[in-house]
Amino acid sequence: MREETKILIDCIFWRRDFMQSIRPLKPVEQKLLRLLLQDSSRPTSELGDQLGKGRNWVARRIKKLVKQRILRAYITVLDPTKVYAESSTILLLKSNPREQDISRLLLQMPELESLDGISGEHSLLGLFRFRQAGAFSDFLDRVDEIVSRSEAKTYNLVQVLTTYKTHGFKLDVDDTPITPLTAKEWDLLNVIHRQQPTERRPSSLSQREIGEKMSPKISQPSVSKTIADLSSKGVIIGQSIDLNFGHVGLPIKFFLQIKPLPGKIGETAEYISEMEEVWDLHRTGEEYCLFATVRTASVDEYNKFLRTLYQNEDVLDTKSQISLEEWFVPAARVPST
Repeated sequence: MREETKILIDCIFWRRDFMQSIRPLKPVEQKLLRLLLQDSSRPTSELGDQLGKGRNWVARRIKKLVKQRILRAYITVLDPTKVYAESSTILLLKSNPREQDISRLLLQMPELESLDGISGEHSLLGLFRFRQAGAFSDFLDRVDEIVSRSEAKTYNLVQVLTTYKTHGFKLDVDDTPITPLTAKEWDLLNVIHRQQPTERRPSSLSQREIGEKMSPKISQPSVSKTIADLSSKGVIIGQSIDLNFGHVGLPIKFFLQIKPLPGKIGETAEYISEMEEVWDLHRTGEEYCLFATVRTASVDEYNKFLRTLYQNEDVLDTKSQISLEEWFVPAARVPST
């Protein structure tokens, strides 16, 4: 616990300067973004009702947020267990600020879900997901090639065993047999997984547009049925957006590794996944076997979060790393091989 409270002064100053550089939004705009984080599939009329505004105001405001690059992408949140058969890996890599080509090369990898610059022993942390074992072997070859360009030439891989929460959405962790996805389902997920809006097209794709982007093309009713099937199977668990979380008052991001009491991992994970500050939670094979992404309004709020966490006596110890930079991952296809 004491380690986490000794936050590096330069990290605090960096985050203070970062917050000052964010263009302030009106409270109603922040509320709109939070509603979209919870469910970006809501129609503009429903959003307007919750905001006390008309649907035309909502449409104009979303277009403005896209133009300002605040709303960066529409995301279909997937259960990685059912999509990737739990082939997810956390990459911890050592580099230095001069080696900007390293982060650029990582951002080009289709398996990448998120990438952060972090404090501590390593300087980059990326989450990658794979569909098949063969894809992981190819991934290792590409990582080796990228790392060979760095001065440190060192990296660690942490295998994800279970995911309890992703992008703020809790998952049902059970032993239900996984039904393989069909080619049509994979193609649909490729289209909707991460959609990057434009000023001319600020909304997410309609079902008709989704069908037209698939190969072969399918009808709107077929798209609707496929999405409903994927949702009922728990493959699709929600619709959200990608943005700089500083715009919704959550500029501080920590990666938290937790060491629970032996035999209490599942119960501890359930407790942690209920905490609203936790956006992602995974189980790994490490000694500190729970790996969480935590977002707060300030470092003080993060310390309060830790104190609340330690009220659970099954939490034995923790290790924290602050995110110094969170890259925007461009729209890409769900890796299929």
